[in-house]
Amino acid sequence: MSYHFHSRIPSSSLRQLPSGLAVALLFAAFAAQAQEAPVVILEPFTVAGHPSATVPGALKDDIIKTELIDTKQIAKTGATNLPELMVHCPGIDVQVECSVCNARNVTLNNLPGRFTTLLLDGVPIFSSVSNAYGLDMIALNGLDRVDISRGAGTSLIAPDSLAGTVDLVTRKPTHDSAEVDVGAGGEGYGRGALFAAKVFPGGAVTVTGTVQQHDSVDATGTGLSQYTGYDRKLGGLGLFLHDVGGFELKARYDHIDEKRMGGPLGDNYDAVRADTTGNPFDFRQGPHGSPVADSWVNPADGTLVDAYADGLFGMAQIIFTKRDQLVATAERQVGDVRLRLASGYAEHKQDSWYGGDADYFGQQQQYYLETSAQLTLGSALLTAGANYRFEDLHSTSVSEDPSSPNYGILRTDADTYTYRTPALFVQLYQTAFARKLEANASLRYDHNNAYGNITTPRLNLLWHHCDRLSSRLALGQGFRLPTSFFELEHAILGAAAVDRSQAKAEKSDNLSYALNYEADPLAVTASFNHTRIHHLALFADDTAHSGNYLLLPAASSYTIDNADVVGTWKITPAYAFTAGYERYWYRFNSRDFQGSLFARPDWRANFALDHDAGRWDLIVRATLTGPQNLSKFYDYANTPRYNLDGTPKSDRSPSFWVVDCRASYQWTKAFSTYAGINNVFDYRQATKDSFLWLDGEGGLDVTHIWGPNLGRTFVVGGKLMF
Repeated sequence: MSYHFHSRIPSSSLRQLPSGLAVALLFAAFAAQAQEAPVVILEPFTVAGHPSATVPGALKDDIIKTELIDTKQIAKTGATNLPELMVHCPGIDVQVECSVCNARNVTLNNLPGRFTTLLLDGVPIFSSVSNAYGLDMIALNGLDRVDISRGAGTSLIAPDSLAGTVDLVTRKPTHDSAEVDVGAGGEGYGRGALFAAKVFPGGAVTVTGTVQQHDSVDATGTGLSQYTGYDRKLGGLGLFLHDVGGFELKARYDHIDEKRMGGPLGDNYDAVRADTTGNPFDFRQGPHGSPVADSWVNPADGTLVDAYADGLFGMAQIIFTKRDQLVATAERQVGDVRLRLASGYAEHKQDSWYGGDADYFGQQQQYYLETSAQLTLGSALLTAGANYRFEDLHSTSVSEDPSSPNYGILRTDADTYTYRTPALFVQLYQTAFARKLEANASLRYDHNNAYGNITTPRLNLLWHHCDRLSSRLALGQGFRLPTSFFELEHAILGAAAVDRSQAKAEKSDNLSYALNYEADPLAVTASFNHTRIHHLALFADDTAHSGNYLLLPAASSYTIDNADVVGTWKITPAYAFTAGYERYWYRFNSRDFQGSLFARPDWRANFALDHDAGRWDLIVRATLTGPQNLSKFYDYANTPRYNLDGTPKSDRSPSFWVVDCRASYQWTKAFSTYAGINNVFDYRQATKDSFLWLDGEGGLDVTHIWGPNLGRTFVVGGKLMF
């Protein structure tokens, strides 16, 4: 149910549209042209039919611009989780948001990662809490495909997609099967994955499992990791029933258990927590390292700050995560009406020890309920329904920062929140001009217990120039309910509580246009996107006055315009070449965002060469990332950044290549082997520019991020299919 909105209508037009009036005006404008022929039956609860080609540059056959990655493409990349799958794609990337704990998010159109909504079988059951570390724990075995929709409010049932949606679609088995995939590589990497399916009269069941581990990695010799070590265990069950009271049911349950540690190397968590004195690190190492091993230069006066003496634990970030989630959807036809029911539940637990910041223990629950119906009204197709979303967060924490007014004090629910959001939605789909024009218009009304009433209209147009060429024009709004989850600012744990009385719901306006050409042997899509974020949530330190942290809306808007083009040319039946380019223009006032953003590139170029014939399957993928304006994104004007030797950080990052390659060989119908090298040229930010940085008074932080945190790696393995 992802719905993309891309156009180039001036953003002022959005503000001038009364809620829902744009819908009525549009359809009134071309209703006279609507065809009287019977409506073509569509795939239930989507606006068009089945997925088309899955090569980059091709689109799903939806009115919404949807890029699709199917099981074959997933296998080619060798990706083992969602972030690994999202690289080398124009308009799509993964943003690391901490060089120690490696919290990261998927970015769409280079917007902040927390604005991407993750769906599981069309159900929004993830949050900013679960996304921070949980994206690494989303395994790909057992998926049929991943649908990616870029644009504000692209989903009818998930309005908080300010940047777009990523929908993970579970594989429905058609026959008994089993797959076992075992791989190993450098830096202590090891993985085993299982998928098994049993089909029976009336349905099927599936079992998935993954165990995966990786050592922490230090590229500079400081003794501090840039890549976080982890031990990950995932398990899942799927159930598919053809007739449950007339409904076709799809349900899945997942359990996640992960331990990770960044900062000190190794995985002896207890020993690290117990080591709280002395200096085990060497701050002289790496580019612009300190002149001494146990301290660094204070940029304010050129002297050395007091020697570091907090042991391994002072620089450690240890996170234990457990998550249980259950998602179910059911559909049936009742006469001319198609009914859909959907539900989701998740419980997410996180035990964290953030070294010199705090000990933090959080627990979150989420519920989702939806009912909707789809029916024909004359020559139009109407979808109407309601959903209810519940999300909360409870925690206990103890500040480990001696400068905090709450140092050593156990606090309960300092960052708690509870959101209850019932909603109504309606969508109308209509064709005109002999079906050359397809349009849908939708309207949502949400009522949140904290932020009140929120109305979001969306409009999508698809014009078929001919069988091979089409245009998609869209505009829409989305919203997000800002949370107080501490990952936006670790220092929040030094405050007694979060005061959100002045906060506002974040809202975005999106206008997009996409031109798509598909004809053997070429598929190309070019698009332009405009996104403006209003009321972007920020934390402000008010501990000197109220003792709290304030959750506030930014004083100005944050705007990104981007243009991208991607195409695949099938050179021969065995070879395909893909190329893509994306360009970004950012407009925001650095001071208004208080250094809350992460640096993003001015442009990127992507290339891939794919060989698929006979027993061999080879793929090489490369991305050239352009420079990033570090001074603007990290607000050097108000918060200058320095190296450990006291010299200023560079204003801009250099361009760099990341090249990955993979080969597999099918020995028999049931057995294949593979080998891959990622980051072939071993490009790492840490060897060019430290992730560590100093403020103007010599305070140390770990979030100076612009490049890869993991160098060259290799993997070899085999897959057995029954």
